Amino acid sequence: MSAESDPENRKATGQAPGGGPGTSMPELTRKERMRRALWRQPVDRLPTQINCTPVMARNLAGHFGVAVPDLEARLDNHLLRVEPDHSRRASADGRTSFDWWGAGWDTQTEGYWNTACPLAENDSLEAFPWPDPQAPHLLDGARRAMAGDERQRFVAPNLGLCLFERAWSLRGFEALLMDLAERPAWVEDLLERITVIQAALARRFVALGVDGGYFGDDYGAQRGLLFSPATWRALFKPRLARMFAVFREAGLPVILHSDGDIWPILPDLVEIGLTCLNPVQPEVLNHARLHREYGARLSFYGGISTQTALPNGTPAEVRAATLACARELAPDGTGLILGPSHRMQSDIPLTNVTAMREAFHAADP
Repeated sequence: MSAESDPENRKATGQAPGGGPGTSMPELTRKERMRRALWRQPVDRLPTQINCTPVMARNLAGHFGVAVPDLEARLDNHLLRVEPDHSRRASADGRTSFDWWGAGWDTQTEGYWNTACPLAENDSLEAFPWPDPQAPHLLDGARRAMAGDERQRFVAPNLGLCLFERAWSLRGFEALLMDLAERPAWVEDLLERITVIQAALARRFVALGVDGGYFGDDYGAQRGLLFSPATWRALFKPRLARMFAVFREAGLPVILHSDGDIWPILPDLVEIGLTCLNPVQPEVLNHARLHREYGARLSFYGGISTQTALPNGTPAEVRAATLACARELAPDGTGLILGPSHRMQSDIPLTNVTAMREAFHAADP
């Protein structure tokens, strides 16, 4: 049976990363392999993670001949993200789905398209119905997911849209950028309320027994930050630090997904306790430079472009991009969770997914 047809049965090759001939390491569990990679410790092979949209998940499940619920195991994923459990309501026409915070998202697209901002018209923070992080059944779904996984994978709560993105999803993107310039005190009040809720939720997840934290907050465009580094340091950095601290004070690693060109604030993220950076887009963050400047202080997750290589490349080009990612971000064989930079969408040919997964095996230390 080929590695492509049965990737979950890959075995350690008998050579530890960077160890040279004769050194060996027993096969690790997915959880332990992920944990060691996050802390830049030797692993038997690089952990991998493939996330995809529901449409792409159905395509892949059909391609592999498995049910969608079995796809995670089939893809050899190492990370289990859990979320708050809430009743998700939809608009009357079904085109908008509302999240825990009351922000609305388009159900007709594979991406994230904000369609309803509850603070757009009435910006009273006192009157807004803030979600309750202490709601008694909020973690029931996470508890069930962790029990069902039998602690095989590394578990992290998905605190996506954690601060800046949460603020603009409630207020509106352009409106919030104007608020940053015109009334920063109101923005600071908004961010503070968000931070208090996120930190309380994080503490509950730590008490539940998760293995680390996963945050998402995009600060960069394709070329540069969306606002000045000074603005980020004044308004966002100290609050992000408080969220990170919930996990770091418990001895747990912190992963941050942050798109775009965020070079100017990477030293700050390291300073406030970031362990692992995602998605390390090759279009905006040169991998060789990233490892050279931050490889001793950060681990990395992602790196295979869903913008260029995966949707537009040939299988040979995808294989080359995958091997280059592993070589440049993990030259010593550790400190990397290898995978697509973002959720794979249905514009990616299945032949390219196969090429990437085959290259995963070739990238093993």
